[in-house]
Amino acid sequence: MRADTLHITLAFLGSTPVAQLDALVTCADTVQSHAFELILDQAGYWRYNRIGWLGANEAPPQHLDLVGALNTALQAAGFPVDARPHVPHVTLLRNTAGGEIPACEPVRWPVRDFVLVASHTETDGARYGVIRRWPLA
Repeated sequence: MRADTLHITLAFLGSTPVAQLDALVTCADTVQSHAFELILDQAGYWRYNRIGWLGANEAPPQHLDLVGALNTALQAAGFPVDARPHVPHVTLLRNTAGGEIPACEPVRWPVRDFVLVASHTETDGARYGVIRRWPLA
């Protein structure tokens, strides 16, 4: 993965029409949460989609509050929300065959804001553009 693509998804919306952008911004405007540090200390592999990832063995309450508040606002506005439990992680490998999962040194990720991002798929992978940024208290 390229460094400029590393991110932690709070809510995946898939393909969303541009006409709904204002509604997404309004949803995010309602979210109040505090800054925190996420410690990524667990490597893993999801066989079903061939993804290698680095995740948090334990998500801080502020992270779960942020995800919950965002999903509540999105659902109230009629956007689809993933019902599965949220797993904070960074995708490191795509289309990997898996193998032995190495131990890893913890990575400390300070979370001071969250963003609305547009993803554009290109021949060499995805490109992300930040549409708007919201600071955390």
